Amino acid sequence: MSAERARRPLAEAVARLPADQRDVLLLVALAGFNYEEVAQALNVPFGTVGSRLSRARKKLRKALGGVNPLLDEGGASR
Repeated sequence: MSAERARRPLAEAVARLPADQRDVLLLVALAGFNYEEVAQALNVPFGTVGSRLSRARKKLRKALGGVNPLLDEGGASR
């Protein structure tokens, strides 16, 4: 699946995430926060950030059929 074809399914999958997981994902992926910054921004323990992000990534991979849209069909990063 190309990144372009994954856009809509990815947006829908992000929208379906629980708010706590979505917040962590967006702060890391879009705002570029590190785990410590996310923990401070959301007033949660550092370890909670990693747990929520891991759960969010698993759900997104599943929603995209187990593929990473940042890799082309040959497995090379774009």
